[in-house]
Amino acid sequence: MPSLAIRGGRPLRDKGWPSWPIYDERELKALEEVLKSRFWGGGVGKSGPKEREFEEKFANYHGCRYGVCVSNGTVALHVALLAAGVGPGDEVIVPALTFWATGSAVLMTGAIPVIVDVDPNTYCLAVEGVEDAITDRTKAIISVYNYGNAPDMDEIVRLAKENDLVLIEDCARAHGFIWRDKPVGSIGDMGCFSFQQGKFMTAGEGGIVITNNPMYAEICHAIKDCGRIRGGGVYRIGILKWLNWYNYRMTQFQAAILLVQLERLEEQLKIRQENSEYLSKRLEEVEGITPLRINPRLTRYQPWPYAFKYDASYFKGVPLERFIEALRAEGIPCSRTEPPLHIALVPPRDPKAYELYVRRNRGCPIAEKAYYEEAVELPQYLFLGTKEDMDDIVEAIIKIHKNIDELL
Repeated sequence: MPSLAIRGGRPLRDKGWPSWPIYDERELKALEEVLKSRFWGGGVGKSGPKEREFEEKFANYHGCRYGVCVSNGTVALHVALLAAGVGPGDEVIVPALTFWATGSAVLMTGAIPVIVDVDPNTYCLAVEGVEDAITDRTKAIISVYNYGNAPDMDEIVRLAKENDLVLIEDCARAHGFIWRDKPVGSIGDMGCFSFQQGKFMTAGEGGIVITNNPMYAEICHAIKDCGRIRGGGVYRIGILKWLNWYNYRMTQFQAAILLVQLERLEEQLKIRQENSEYLSKRLEEVEGITPLRINPRLTRYQPWPYAFKYDASYFKGVPLERFIEALRAEGIPCSRTEPPLHIALVPPRDPKAYELYVRRNRGCPIAEKAYYEEAVELPQYLFLGTKEDMDDIVEAIIKIHKNIDELL
């Protein structure tokens, strides 16, 4: 009689996990208020009432004076890059392990993403790779917070300042994070957040650019609002003659939901951080499983997603994909990480840009090993559960380890 669920045995866990997204009568009331107001769309020439309130509260919560709501997180990156003056002929440094929007937003400007390998302990941007990648064509760095972790932001800030580069923080997975005593998003020139369905705060979709630079705030608003300048409501042609204008506005329904979601963030962040720290300690008990090392200067964080390393040599050579299938069968939602950017992105079509892209991106062995051999991801909503839920994750891995012959 087999023991592992993938072979017909009884799953270690047969109960559900916390539902996501979380909502109650507060979201319903907020939506009804917008509905009855008849002000449903994005503000034209200025932010709409719910949008403006959310921009102020979210930006202030993350240590910034200005916020510009947009339609999604990819758009937030695109708008920030355009506001920074990034365009054809420029290069932007990005990490190899991130959702591909980080790189595609660069391509949307006509610039070249220069893909840098990650640190093996954190899976975040490796500082030494950043330093080596800087050329006279480099215009910006996009630092990404991933896996509830952070790159060495002190060093990245130093490199950006020394080389006169714009630093854009991709905070799509970092709501409420704090590096030393500074909220993320306020460390660089601009911070970009996503409110897509799976994020820590969600309205189904949506995004925001935050900054302490009034010029960037004005330009970002003009880019996303068809060229209109916030405050005056005047369409000014040619204020930034090298830019096109876009309609990237957020609706008042989204902003209303996000105002309530922001009220929940503190409590949820605390639960997720405590559970992720507990899980990491427990996983250290299992041979062949290594949790990522959280940078100690990242004092507040939550996992999106949580990731640990799987070493097949401790599981009789069973490949990563087979291990993940077995873990899912035991009732644990999990997956591989996303493909590294140099694998996921479609190179530019222009021959010169294509040649430069290929020449500047020649593989990232640490990211490739993570994708093909070792990285296992767990979704963020699991961490809104209990310590007993975290124990089930560990016990499922132990069960697979003890019965590994059933996978051979």
